[in-house]
Amino acid sequence: MIEPIYQVTLKNNVIVVSISGDWDIQADIGYLTLLDETISRARHASWSIYADLRGWRVSDEVINYKHNNTIQLMRSNQCAECWLVDSHTQGKHIQHHVENAGIPFYKTTSELAALNWLRDKGFSLE
Repeated sequence: MIEPIYQVTLKNNVIVVSISGDWDIQADIGYLTLLDETISRARHASWSIYADLRGWRVSDEVINYKHNNTIQLMRSNQCAECWLVDSHTQGKHIQHHVENAGIPFYKTTSELAALNWLRDKGFSLE
């Protein structure tokens, strides 16, 4: 088992997320709490999320945990969300939250493509 790791930072109105390891419910709740706190600092202006999910493994217990269907993040002023993944099936259990919010969403296995897409939406990590 690889220890779950998460990091959430705010840079140039981009919430930069990095999550990896074997995810459990405790890590999920801690991560979502930190993400919500960071969103509350960013949502006064246009903002986006860039999430690096490479190396993130989620158990069936976490996938089937009830909060995955009910959690709601305050997405006021969110303009884009981009996920960098190992495969396009990664994160499918939570993808509906972004898609249902109507926010432009891009999921890719290419870091360059992800950063270019964000730049096209008006956001940069530089």
